[in-house]
Amino acid sequence: MQNPAQTPKKALFYFYGLLWLLAGLFGASGVFLDAWLSHGFSSADPDILNSLQTAVRYQQFNSMTLAVSLWIAGGALRQGKPMAWLSLLPGLFFLLAIFAFSGGIYGKHLLGFATGAITPTGGFLMALGWLSLAHYGFYQHKR
Repeated sequence: MQNPAQTPKKALFYFYGLLWLLAGLFGASGVFLDAWLSHGFSSADPDILNSLQTAVRYQQFNSMTLAVSLWIAGGALRQGKPMAWLSLLPGLFFLLAIFAFSGGIYGKHLLGFATGAITPTGGFLMALGWLSLAHYGFYQHKR
């Protein structure tokens, strides 16, 4: 029989692994998208290319930031601290920022979606990621 206390811990590590998987996939797809925009994409409007390149840069930057925040979270999770799940919040915010910010731009220019406030929401999620990372670091420093 499984220890009931182990179930939440297993779920945290599963989610942690899923975030690592997505960080790798977003990082790799950012490289592929950058290569495609540099060598295979054509648009009559240079503003569209510029906007897509901005989305790729932010995707790559947030993928790296997601990986760093997960590296930090891994230590807290392995130590089994009571509030270890809080260490995953910065990574979650950075992941959602990639979806909203870069995804909003891709959706608008490549798929023709009316994305509305998705892209600015992504920027806000980036800021939340940084603020939650700062909060987590400050909290750990005080312990």
